[in-house]
Amino acid sequence: MTAVTGYASIILLIALTGVPGQMDAVDYADSAHVDCWLRHPVYGDPSFDAFERASGNPIHRGAPPFEWPVNGFLFEDHRSSNWYVYVGLYAKGYAMGEGKSMACIVYRSQDKGRSWENLGPIFRDEPFRFDGDEVAVGYAPDVSVVYADGRYHMVYDWATANSTWKTMMNPVNGADNGIGYAWADRPEGPFVRTKQPVYRTSAHPFYRGKYRRAYAATLIPRKRDWLVLAMMDSGSHHAWALIGMTSDRPEGPYSDPTFLRCADDMYFHPPLLEFYPAFQHDGWIYAPATSVALNRNFQTVFRVKSELAMDPEAWELFQYGSVWHAEPVPHEHHGIWGQTFSGFVGADGIFHVMFPSLDENGLGTINLASRPWDQPYRQRGFTLSGHQGPSLTLLKGSYSAFDLDCEMDLRGEASIMWGYQAPLGPNQPTSNSTLHPLSLTRYRAIELAGDEWHVVEVGEGGSRRVFGSGTFDVDDTCSVLLSHDGKGRTHLSLNGADVWNGGMDPVEGNIGILVRENSYLAVKRFAVKGTRTTGTWCYLHTEAIVGAGQAGGSWQMVEDPAFRYGVGAVLERPDARGKWNFEGSGFSLWSPRGPQYGTADVFLDGVKLGTIDFCARQAEPSAVLFSRSGLHRTYHAVVLQAREGTIPLDVLEVVE
Repeated sequence: MTAVTGYASIILLIALTGVPGQMDAVDYADSAHVDCWLRHPVYGDPSFDAFERASGNPIHRGAPPFEWPVNGFLFEDHRSSNWYVYVGLYAKGYAMGEGKSMACIVYRSQDKGRSWENLGPIFRDEPFRFDGDEVAVGYAPDVSVVYADGRYHMVYDWATANSTWKTMMNPVNGADNGIGYAWADRPEGPFVRTKQPVYRTSAHPFYRGKYRRAYAATLIPRKRDWLVLAMMDSGSHHAWALIGMTSDRPEGPYSDPTFLRCADDMYFHPPLLEFYPAFQHDGWIYAPATSVALNRNFQTVFRVKSELAMDPEAWELFQYGSVWHAEPVPHEHHGIWGQTFSGFVGADGIFHVMFPSLDENGLGTINLASRPWDQPYRQRGFTLSGHQGPSLTLLKGSYSAFDLDCEMDLRGEASIMWGYQAPLGPNQPTSNSTLHPLSLTRYRAIELAGDEWHVVEVGEGGSRRVFGSGTFDVDDTCSVLLSHDGKGRTHLSLNGADVWNGGMDPVEGNIGILVRENSYLAVKRFAVKGTRTTGTWCYLHTEAIVGAGQAGGSWQMVEDPAFRYGVGAVLERPDARGKWNFEGSGFSLWSPRGPQYGTADVFLDGVKLGTIDFCARQAEPSAVLFSRSGLHRTYHAVVLQAREGTIPLDVLEVVE
């Protein structure tokens, strides 16, 4: 298929005749139905967000030796009314070593973001050493700034010049890293660094057996103390925690870390999220986070009352997905990339943000956007983009016969799917994960790419049957009519011309959209008319492993026909567990049984529901071993905790 070189505005109409019990059409491109779409940090995110780009983007582009300016902090100075962007500079691939460094420069705007001037580095006291260190700080890229008590206060990441990525979690031979504090009389700096850091990795143990390195910090003054919010890394486990530390003084000393949000805990927490930076507004602290899956097009926002920030139970999930969208422009080729956005709410009620990306040549860019704070969604329309990998979204309800009236702008390749019955999950429980191969099976679709169309069926093993194909004129407005009566009778016309008639077996399942790599879809209308039934979908074992932050050898992947979809995992370590995060009203836990297996406890939102005995005299194929219904239709977490012996990890089936 040839990729579209420009935009194609496509009107797609899947029409059915003579279907009894049809419901009134619902336009799922109206933001009133934002929660009807399935979204996930790995699969994809149909975003209704209302952000609009600044006309002068990008304000900074990467160039050797700092090809990746992919982090930054946007600050409004109320004293001067100037805006500042502190840009974290990295070598390509976050490379460290001889001839490499990481630094921070500051940009200033005196006209509220319309123009910018580069003021250079924020630190001018190189080389700098902390007291007692023989090796100077060689890396200090990411900062946050706040004004209080007549000074500008900063916390920043640091690592000694002899650091490598191997020493970041296990400092040796004088290599060390952590969080530092600095102050200045002006937001331009120069900033003066204190001789003792806020956090030093070598001075702390492994928390919860795997977390140690703290970085990406935000400094927040409160009524009675100072708060540092930061991320803590788990290395090969591919989990990130939001931690808090407090002090009576901005320079410290600070308390030991308190874990505030973490994949290890029993509550719903989306996997693969990196936090940085946080911001305050109207008595609340907001902590946006970005997915580090292959497609970094998913964001979420947590929040807490400022004075309750050190209470983990006070934090709430403020916005799950539909926070951010990418634009199909060269300097946003990879979508939001690096950190999530950084911003502030101005006196005019406008939420101004800085965001990083990578352009089509793999160079970092720093950009600006804004939206009204009290209007997070546009009234109509959403976007779904594929960057390094595909993006998938599904309507939560299930349909067999339906009418679909869709209008959209497409760049690249996209499929309108129906009868979707595949299991969902990442291909690996780590960063840079994408859709599991099984998630791209078991559906029907109209495929659109350039001037080509295909009607296809993808089977259980990924086999692809083409029912019809051809070309059509790509105009500003293009119409497609597909009639399918739910009994197999199918008719397709394009731009008013009949192009295909055929038969397909009836099937019931989810309606959805699949966008391929380097593709962009802006949906203006997605009206569905038909008989909607309660939707169900299945989450694979990889979803449970990444959800629990249990990569790094906790589980062994296996191929075995005893598992529901022929793949699963078995216990590798006695402390292993799986955790499925989901939204729905019920669930069923599927698993095989056999003489080699032991027992495990089942928890729902931290409450133990019972114990499952996976042991049987002879091997038994996967079946429902535990279920619950009648739950509040909200966010939940099911945890399977090993109790005795080896246990299998298979599938969680969820009811919307």
